[in-house]
Amino acid sequence: MRYLALLLPLAAFAQAPSDLELILNNLPPSRTEITGRINLMDKSWEEWQRRTGEMPPDWKQFRPQPFPPDPLAALDTGAAIATRDQWESQRRRIRELYQQWVFGRMPPAPADVNMQVVRETKDGAVTVRDVLLTFGPNGRARLRLQLLIPPGAGPFPVFLTNHPRTRPWVATAVRRGYIGCIYFAADPVYGNTDDSETFLEAYPDYDFSVLARWAWAASRAVDYLVTLPIVHKNQIAITGHSRNGKQALLAAAFDDRIGAVSLSSGNTGEGNLWRYTTDAFNNESIEQITTNFPHWFHPRFRYFTGREHLLPVDQNLLMALVAPRGLLLASAYAEGQGAPFGFEHAYRSAKSVYKWMKAPGRIGLSLREGEHSTTAEDIERYVDFFDWVFERGKTAPPEDIILGYRYEDWRARQTAAPAAPPRRDPAAARLDWVLGEEPAGISFPNAMEAPKTVRTSAGPLELLYNRPLNLQGVRHAPLSFGDDLKADLYMPEGGAMATRPAVVWLHGYSHATGYSRYGRPMIQQFVNAGFAVLAFDQLGYGTRIHSMRRFYERHPRWSVMGRMVADTRAAVAALAALKEIDAKRIYLAGSSLGGTVALVTAAKEPRVAAVAMLGGFTPLRLARPEQGTEGVRMYSHLHGLLPRLGEWADRPAEVPIDFDEILGLAAPRPVLLIAPTHDRYAPIENVRRAVAGHAHLTLESPADFHRFPPATVQKAVDWLRARAGLQ
Repeated sequence: MRYLALLLPLAAFAQAPSDLELILNNLPPSRTEITGRINLMDKSWEEWQRRTGEMPPDWKQFRPQPFPPDPLAALDTGAAIATRDQWESQRRRIRELYQQWVFGRMPPAPADVNMQVVRETKDGAVTVRDVLLTFGPNGRARLRLQLLIPPGAGPFPVFLTNHPRTRPWVATAVRRGYIGCIYFAADPVYGNTDDSETFLEAYPDYDFSVLARWAWAASRAVDYLVTLPIVHKNQIAITGHSRNGKQALLAAAFDDRIGAVSLSSGNTGEGNLWRYTTDAFNNESIEQITTNFPHWFHPRFRYFTGREHLLPVDQNLLMALVAPRGLLLASAYAEGQGAPFGFEHAYRSAKSVYKWMKAPGRIGLSLREGEHSTTAEDIERYVDFFDWVFERGKTAPPEDIILGYRYEDWRARQTAAPAAPPRRDPAAARLDWVLGEEPAGISFPNAMEAPKTVRTSAGPLELLYNRPLNLQGVRHAPLSFGDDLKADLYMPEGGAMATRPAVVWLHGYSHATGYSRYGRPMIQQFVNAGFAVLAFDQLGYGTRIHSMRRFYERHPRWSVMGRMVADTRAAVAALAALKEIDAKRIYLAGSSLGGTVALVTAAKEPRVAAVAMLGGFTPLRLARPEQGTEGVRMYSHLHGLLPRLGEWADRPAEVPIDFDEILGLAAPRPVLLIAPTHDRYAPIENVRRAVAGHAHLTLESPADFHRFPPATVQKAVDWLRARAGLQ
């Protein structure tokens, strides 16, 4: 019975009983051991579904939006927002939709709040004031506050957070002349009970999730703060880290009395866009976050797993609600749950609203080095930002762009657009034109055995990613290749084979971590099957994330995809030169972006013996916006992989080359394409049309959305084992 409830989030996917069975077997139940409740009655998603019987919504009511919604276009009509009255209507609509689909309904502000000072002591020159708020029907809801008041008469700005003193964020702010205000609505992992649990008893008719309850608690703290003469009422700032960053953004978006907010590595559900949290991006997806933390969001939010493009809102809209008040997006660009790609796109979108309001200097983007944890200096920078917004300091907001690609910038660098080849030209020539003009280069003089040392480096980020990966029964050797690049070669320990077949594993759109995140189990599966596996980061990803920013300044007539293909070909050459590797059994395998790179490389590199693609492409000429795919824009505008295709963004049927022709260039070498039946990036009917007639291609269509669990990866492993003749 515990799997029965899992049917409903994906019920609209179901086409046959066998599809249902496969989906059910691959969706985990939500965790129930977490402290916290979804609502007054339920602790897990399954409990909520069994009690309410709520079915998924009618998906026909949602307009597919592969790109984040424009905050300056009316959500219901698409009409441009031109006046402040129209903007206020837009704000109300955004809040309605967020409560309906993401966070649940929040109660109105309580009419009467009883405010009691419980205790007041001194910590040196700082006054420590403990306050108890009670409110709601019969005063059943309570919220503890602790104020840390610096010496002086005030009025003081406020640094508002739900981090208790055991996570001493307030310490830095108090040193800088802020009242530190802690509200005790937070995860019990910090050592305190979560006062927001009492809201459930007081407001049983409201279904607000725990993140919404914490954010609502912040507003109740503001209710108290604005009554104090020592508080500068226009200088209340809020912040929080990780899960607390999520609720800080929500609080600022729904409470205009909060003058500034600094996000801090909240990532999924905070600074990253939901549309860029799928498995294609190798970060925390809706499926994962609602499974692992079912009480954070409203239960019906889980229905959007695999349907992110149908979500009528996205995080950029929540950010836009803060404008023109201060907003700082902050995260680490290389952290495991991070996504600098999503942060940058969210920042650009939100900044368009700040510009419209003539307040572009009140928003910033801080993508720091390092991982998830913050340092004291990070908190100093958050206070710097609050000082700037409150006109207390002169440190302007940062704008740390890491990737920085924009199609408009690429177009501006083209002194003359080269004429596209006619469709009658050979497919190879048209592919070369789309890939751009590769500069002349030299080959790397690889050694003839896997070296113990190399003279190339992947840089300090590989230490952060704990490379080489620690895999069971696997030995590792670094390998130099290409233009001063380094890869990691993973091979089975021992074995009597004189030479081994090899797989080049190519990662997806994992900007923050390259091949590391989710690469470990896939590489392990291939090595367990007897393959040597070579893995490296593509340009713009992982250890090479900084290479994207200036690529088109350095190579205005080449393409990022062209560079990826050149690097992958160099990796194949490096493998072929090793005496441990059978040069006739070198294969390419990859998911999402990696699958695309694998296929295009095979079209140009004869030493590739076979290709296994896990969700590698959507046919460009068949893609339509109403299907929910990015189509041509995915390559030209969104990721900057093939900007020359941008000329056909609005007329995809005329693109000079499509993937069915690239498949033809890879023939007769065998290709495996695993295309899930409900992959929103690649409508299965389009994929089937594109691959029809290609005898060298094997199509597997598991009943799933765009994700590749171990059972699906094993299909690719087994298929390549058969090609390699492994037992």
